[in-house]
Amino acid sequence: MGNYILRRILNAIPVLLGVNILTFVLFFAVNSPDDIAYVHLGTKYVTKQQVEDWKSTHGYNMPLFYNTKTHSVTDTIFWQKTMRLFLFDFGVSDGGRNINQAIVQRYGPSLSIAIPALILGLV
Repeated sequence: MGNYILRRILNAIPVLLGVNILTFVLFFAVNSPDDIAYVHLGTKYVTKQQVEDWKSTHGYNMPLFYNTKTHSVTDTIFWQKTMRLFLFDFGVSDGGRNINQAIVQRYGPSLSIAIPALILGLV
C-alpha cells in the first residue's frame, strides 16, 4: 500500500507540471501582457507609458519562458508567476487581493459540504 501511495505522489508531479505549463501557454496565447494591462487600465485615454509602468509593477515586463539578457529561466513570467504554486504560495492577484487569505477564508464552508458528501458516497 505504501508503494502505491508513493507511486501516485511521484506520478502527480509531472502531471501538475504539465497542467501548469499547458494552462500558462493557453492563457498567454489568448492574452498578451499588453492585453492584460489594457484590461486593468481601460482602453480609453491610456498611454503606452502607463501600460509599461503597469507591466513592470505587476511583473509582466519579462520574457515568457527564457530571458536572453540574463540567459536564465528564472527571470521570466513563467517562473515568477507559476512556479510558486508548487510551494502553495498563490501570491497577490492583479487586483491587489491576497489569494492565500481568500482561500483560507473560504475553505471551511467548502469542506463542510464536501466531507459529508464524501462520507455519504463511501457508505
